[in-house]
Amino acid sequence: MAAVAPQFSFLATTPPQGATLSDKTKLLFHSNAPQVMTGYGQQTALFTPLLKDHYDVTISAFYGIEGHVSAYEGMAVLPGISTEYGNSTILEHAKVTGIGPDDLVVTLMDAWVLDANVWGALPLACWVPVDHDPAPTPVTGFFKQSGAVPIAMSRFGEAKLREAGLDPLYVPHGVDTEAYKPHNRAEARKETGLPEDCFIVGMVAANKGNPSRKCFAEAFEAFRAFHANHPTSKLYVHAEATGRFGGVYLPDLIRSVNLNPDAVIFPDQYRAVHFPHKPEYMAKIYSSMDVLLSPSAGEGFGIPVIEAQACGVPVIVSDFSAQPELCGAGWLVEGVHTYTAIGSFQFKPSVKDIHEALKSCHRRTGRDIGTHARNARAHAEKYDVDLVLKDYMLPALEEARARYAARKPKTLKAAA
Repeated sequence: MAAVAPQFSFLATTPPQGATLSDKTKLLFHSNAPQVMTGYGQQTALFTPLLKDHYDVTISAFYGIEGHVSAYEGMAVLPGISTEYGNSTILEHAKVTGIGPDDLVVTLMDAWVLDANVWGALPLACWVPVDHDPAPTPVTGFFKQSGAVPIAMSRFGEAKLREAGLDPLYVPHGVDTEAYKPHNRAEARKETGLPEDCFIVGMVAANKGNPSRKCFAEAFEAFRAFHANHPTSKLYVHAEATGRFGGVYLPDLIRSVNLNPDAVIFPDQYRAVHFPHKPEYMAKIYSSMDVLLSPSAGEGFGIPVIEAQACGVPVIVSDFSAQPELCGAGWLVEGVHTYTAIGSFQFKPSVKDIHEALKSCHRRTGRDIGTHARNARAHAEKYDVDLVLKDYMLPALEEARARYAARKPKTLKAAA
C-alpha cells in the first residue's frame, strides 16, 4: 500500500488560543519553530512578530515541534515532521492557512532538500543559504524547476545565484542589537563563571556533520599552538560536545590534536541541549570573550559572527562564502578550496593563519581593543532586525508577490 501523507484537517476547526482572523495578505512562514534556539529558529522568532504588523502570518515548523499545534505571539505554529523538511505537510498547511495566488509562502532552509514538484504548487519565496562556490546544482535546479523566487541571505549567495542564471533578491539575517550588546567583561565573566584573568578564545557553533563544517579540528590545532606560548589562555566552546546530533565527539578530537583538555571549557551540556541560553545571557557569554573564532568551511550567513560583534567582540573567520562580508572588525584567514559531495567547493582554513590571527589579537593594545569594539558594534548594527525588516525583508516580499502577480495565476494544489 502506498504511503499516505498525514492529514491535518482538524487544524481548521481548532485554531490555537490567541490566533486571530485577518483580512491582510496571508504569509505562511516555513522554518524551524520559534521556540528552538537554532539559527533558523531565532530568525523565525525575530521576524514573524514584526511581519505580523504587515501580513496575516502563520508559522509552518518543520523542526522543533511535532504532533501538536501551538502558538507564538498570537500566531499559529503548525507542526511538521523534521525528517521530511515540510515536503509531506506544506500543502496541507497552505490549505489550512487558506493560501491563494495573491498570498505568499516563505521558506527559510536549504533548497536542495525540497521537492520541487510539491513546492512548485505554491507562491513561494525561498530564503536560502549558499555556502559553496559555485552554487550547487541541486540548489539552482530547485529554483529552475519550481519557479520559486530565490532570496539570498548574503551578498556572496546573491552573486552565486546570479552567476547560475537566477534573479535573486537579498535579505540578510537579522540580530536583536538591543539584546546583543556589550557588557563589562569582568562582570560578564563573573556572572557566566568564565575565568576572570585570562585570554579567552570563544567558539559558538552547532556540532553537526562529520567532518564538521565548523572546522573544529583546525581551530583546536591552531589553539594548541597558541596555548603553548600562552598557557593561561582558555578556549570556550559553546557547543554540544558529544556529537549526539550527527557531529563530532569533541573530547576525542581535543585529545587527537594533543590539546590539553584543561585548556578547553564547555558549557553545562544538559542545559546547552535542553535549555539553551536566551539572547540576553548569550550577550554576556560573548562579552566574556577576547575574540570569537569561527573558521568555517562555508556559511550561508553566520549569525554568531554578527552576535559577537554586536557585543563589541572581534572575530576570526574564513576568507570564504558569506564570512568576509560579515567581518567588520577582526581577521580573515586564508585556506584552500575543497571539493564536496554536493558537487561544488567549500573551504579548508589554514591552521597557520588561524594561529597568526590569534597571536595578532593577543598583541593588541588598549587603543586597538577599543577601536575593534567600536567597529564591531557599528558593523553589527547594519544587521539590526528592525533595519533588515524595513530595508530588505518587506521590499523583497512585495517584489516576490509582484513577480507571481505578473505570471499566469496558479491553481494551488493545496486549495483543491
